[in-house]
Amino acid sequence: MRHFNVAHQGETLLIKNVSERTLKLISVTVKYGVTVATLDGQGIRNIGDEMRLDKDLSSGESIKIPLKLPDPTLVILVFRDGEIFRREDISI
Repeated sequence: MRHFNVAHQGETLLIKNVSERTLKLISVTVKYGVTVATLDGQGIRNIGDEMRLDKDLSSGESIKIPLKLPDPTLVILVFRDGEIFRREDISI
């Protein structure tokens, strides 16, 4: 069961709490695949951008996160559900 839904909206990500409980979103890491020049030609390298939030999101509430690059590939959410810390990886 997913706790969050992530939608790519232009220059931002919309992260929505789809669980029935209030969750504390601790950090968001956005991974990007960028093309780099290598000795063999071109390759893809994954880079990431982490943001600390410590924000409570009630059920159905959402938050917008600005993007540094236009094409994110993965979002890693670290959050607290009551006394339990959880991690959710969402491919975009």
